[in-house]
Amino acid sequence: MLLNRVFKDPATGKRYRVVLEHLSDLMLIDVDSEKAWPFPISEPEFEALGYTTIPDPYPLSTVEEGSVGAQRRDEAWNTLSPLLNHYLSLFSKKERNRLIKELLASTDKPRLYIIRQLRRYWQRGMAPNALAPDYYKCGAKGQPRREVENKVGPKRTVSPGRGVPVTDEVAELFRMVLDGFYLTNEKVPFTAAYDKAVGLFKARYPSATEKSLPTMRQFRYFYETNYRKNEVIRKRTPSRIYQKDKRALTSTSANLNFGPGARYEIDATIGDVYLVAENDPSSIIGRPVMYFVKDVFSRMVVGMYVGLEDPSWAAAMIALGNAFSDKTAYCREYGVNIRTEDWPSVGVPAGIMADRGELLSKQADVLVNRFGIQLSNSRAYRGDDKAICERFFNTIQSKFRPYVGGVVEPVNGKKRNGKRYELDAELNLPEFTKLLINLVIIYNTQHVVEGYDFAPDMPTDLPAVPRELWNWGIQHRTGMLRSCEENLARINLLPFETGTVSQVGITFKSLVYTCQEALSAGWFDRIRQNRPSKVYIAFDPRRTNTVYLRPDSQFENYWVCELSDRSRRFKDMSFVEAAGIQKEMNRTKATAKQEEDYHKPDALTAVEEIVANAKKRKDAKKPTVTNSNRLKGIRQNRVNEKELERNRSGIKSNTQSTRDRPADIVPFRSNNTESNDSLDYPDMDAFLEDDDE
Repeated sequence: MLLNRVFKDPATGKRYRVVLEHLSDLMLIDVDSEKAWPFPISEPEFEALGYTTIPDPYPLSTVEEGSVGAQRRDEAWNTLSPLLNHYLSLFSKKERNRLIKELLASTDKPRLYIIRQLRRYWQRGMAPNALAPDYYKCGAKGQPRREVENKVGPKRTVSPGRGVPVTDEVAELFRMVLDGFYLTNEKVPFTAAYDKAVGLFKARYPSATEKSLPTMRQFRYFYETNYRKNEVIRKRTPSRIYQKDKRALTSTSANLNFGPGARYEIDATIGDVYLVAENDPSSIIGRPVMYFVKDVFSRMVVGMYVGLEDPSWAAAMIALGNAFSDKTAYCREYGVNIRTEDWPSVGVPAGIMADRGELLSKQADVLVNRFGIQLSNSRAYRGDDKAICERFFNTIQSKFRPYVGGVVEPVNGKKRNGKRYELDAELNLPEFTKLLINLVIIYNTQHVVEGYDFAPDMPTDLPAVPRELWNWGIQHRTGMLRSCEENLARINLLPFETGTVSQVGITFKSLVYTCQEALSAGWFDRIRQNRPSKVYIAFDPRRTNTVYLRPDSQFENYWVCELSDRSRRFKDMSFVEAAGIQKEMNRTKATAKQEEDYHKPDALTAVEEIVANAKKRKDAKKPTVTNSNRLKGIRQNRVNEKELERNRSGIKSNTQSTRDRPADIVPFRSNNTESNDSLDYPDMDAFLEDDDE
């Protein structure tokens, strides 16, 4: 089949197209000649000349419907169609001229037009699109016209002057402003960039007047024709914001998470509502902290925490402990009765994704070492790394905003409403927690996830409801999650630090604790022993009453330690509150020590003065007796001095009491008891002076 194929003559280099193939005869036409007509050649002769096949030099182009090119093509085709109805006759010169003459009688087109279109039809592929003009070759798309003297484009009709052409130098100024000023700062408006360009133009051309400045229209046209919008956005937007909010999303979160528990995401936010105190509805306590743990595969909320603790490991620990355990008891505390089937997420996941905060510390090592969980931390300022959990905050809060008082308003909410929205607070913490539990249960059991990415093996009758996706994934993908004891999980998720052991007890954060196991081991006995000097203590930062001692490296072993009587002052406090009291106590002690250090020298000076006076008196009066006589007279000297002391310190009265007769004396002993005339108290001098002689 040789029809419509293009061949090259190896001898002359000319290119020919086969426009007719009839039995063993061919008709060829030179595709490059402007005056070519088809000529006959036999097939054996054609083969003898050794023509070689080449690619079509005029591939049929695509013509946009409704364009000028399409109109020109249709016009030529409608004119040429009557001739093509007698296709074989066109290869005879006599018949061709007759047919053209007949066509001229029925059309207003000149003969030259018909001949050119017929030749074009044969040379370019014998199809209607072969008659389309080569408009794609017209103009200079992408090649700006800089070598001009006068301004191109529409003329001015309002502004005076003729304007200035955008030459290479002016284009260089525009590009300098756009690259170095506009694209490097997202806060710079386009008008400021134009002002900058005008300033540079005036600096380069001092003779320029207000009538010969580049216009905003010229500046904007240069910008729009030389800068692609996506490239501008990428350059003007900070990298972390572009990657988070504007980059192309080519996959989904569920793609690599093959089943329930493959990866959990945990995150915290401040609730958009103000709460009141449980015991005093008139006291506003601020906004609560909400932690949610979500399963990526099923989108189920598997754990939560609602409270007043700041986002921290302690609060995240409570949320994770809730995610690992059965939620029936947790819901029952707030008056919500559910079955395990209503919230079936019980067990330890394979991985957890969190912020670079709570789980980026040594405390998180227990999740890896004890529970075998793979931890992943999101990149800084990249909330899209855990978008499943991030998006849920707005979803859950949008459910209660229309019904709850004290909801946070926009910045101008106070001005618009005329009052503070905090004063509308009406829910306390238990009520708000119960509200969220009900919303989470409805979300898990009823909410249809929009745009869920179903895997190929998932059935078409499976609804995109979190609980249904979870149950299907448990049955067909991951199976049941690894179970763990609830108390053991909570204790091992607590933060831990080192404490010391002494005979007074276990000291942790300057508080003293005791436990029965340590007492039985004799750690507190006041003897020399090999008690451990340091131990690991797991603690709940919210309460000082109880801590948990790890006696060995086994996560299953722990001792419950209670606050000792020595630290009873810090009972029922948080460790932060206890640290604040200890700081005040230390400040008080330091102040008293300063007072002591300040006044002690004065007391010592008085002591030195007294001693000095005594020495002077001693030196002034020399003893008149020998040393042995002085030592022998200590007893009598003491008696004499005691009498002086009694007279000096006794009770003195100005009146002397008189008695008419002596009082009656009743003896306490019987007549058979030996009499002792002395009724004085025993004198301690006898005991004190035994060593004097």
